Amino acid sequence: MGILIADSGATKTEWCLTNGTDSKTFFTEGLNPYYHTTESIKEVVEYNLVPELDEEIDELFFYGAGCDSEEKNELVHDALDRIFTDASVYIYHDLLGAARACFLREAGIACILGTGSNSCLYDGSEIIEHVPSLAFILGDEGSAGYFGKKLINKYFRYEIPDDLKEPLERDYNMSLDHITKGLYDGSQKSRFVASYGAFLGEHADHPFIKDILYEGFENFITRIILKYTNATEYEVRFIGSVAFAHQEMIKDILKKHDLKPGLFVKNPMERLVEYHT
Repeated sequence: MGILIADSGATKTEWCLTNGTDSKTFFTEGLNPYYHTTESIKEVVEYNLVPELDEEIDELFFYGAGCDSEEKNELVHDALDRIFTDASVYIYHDLLGAARACFLREAGIACILGTGSNSCLYDGSEIIEHVPSLAFILGDEGSAGYFGKKLINKYFRYEIPDDLKEPLERDYNMSLDHITKGLYDGSQKSRFVASYGAFLGEHADHPFIKDILYEGFENFITRIILKYTNATEYEVRFIGSVAFAHQEMIKDILKKHDLKPGLFVKNPMERLVEYHT
């Protein structure tokens, strides 16, 4: 029996074809239904994924950013159902995928810190509490998008130290015209701003950068994680590139607030395969 699992974020979709014994991994662009139509998702999958598959698909589990309503889920389902006509197709929010990857069938607080941020309280099967991330403009504390906003703002407020300003201007386009165009004309503003957040990871040992990172993670933990019912009784586990890169700082902040640090999952797909097989 062929099982196809998808983990689709803002930037890319990781696909894993598994029969329970052997697995193969493929990548396409991110397939967020807020930015894609049924036809564009169908086109991406047909041209970039289907030719790589060499096994009949019986079940397809798609975990996607933006799959947060019946309407958006139906949009993705229609695209995949037209391609995999003999398969049972299931569409879930990427937050449930994060929870299952973090905890499999245990209970706990699952967190995403990548391009965006999110979290939930998971009972081992379903999400039972969710403090909204409020997305790129209003929230996403601790994410690459959040840190990218901070960096750009501080640059144009002349707050970047000279020893950071030179590599920032050398390695990133800090032209106001370029940034304004990316913000007003781009279809995926969060991804554009998040690309600047990578600079903080490249200079994470600098005191100025450390302060920005600490503030962002502290906000994520105190304004979101501590709001879950009996939060200190659960392990807090993370997926996402930002969380994995800065896990020691995040662990310190969690302990400071009497929370229990758990796994930092580098590859959620491996855990999703384990969950489904």
